[in-house]
Amino acid sequence: MAGDVSYLKTADGRRPRVAVVDANMRTATITTLLVEQFGCASITAASGEAALALIRNDDPVDLVLIDLEMPDMDGIVAATLIRALGARGAMPIVPLAYARSEVSGARGRAAGFAGAILKPYSPRELHAAMHSALTRKSALARVFA
Repeated sequence: MAGDVSYLKTADGRRPRVAVVDANMRTATITTLLVEQFGCASITAASGEAALALIRNDDPVDLVLIDLEMPDMDGIVAATLIRALGARGAMPIVPLAYARSEVSGARGRAAGFAGAILKPYSPRELHAAMHSALTRKSALARVFA
């Protein structure tokens, strides 16, 4: 790992479990490799539907990195449906977007995103966004605790 990039932890000191949701396999692979380089466990989903199934049925996820442009449903719709899962959907969700305007409107605010990562992003930018999302105690997590 790069010398000045530290391993990420959850607010309670655990190794984070991160879902990478992206229909583009090349992008998903690169993001997954970086997530693992940052010390996180990763799981991937190639669509919004797959992400919903994974979060509904799999072990709890600490953070979701979600592409906004997927063929089956956009990332904002997927995030909104994840939030509708109640406590299982209370983790930080960080969108991967091409423009800030994609997440700064009413739909983006309603999805409850924890920041945003603009493409193309550097490993350092991804690490910083993940660190911020993982260490900040989510208001949604407090609601469902």
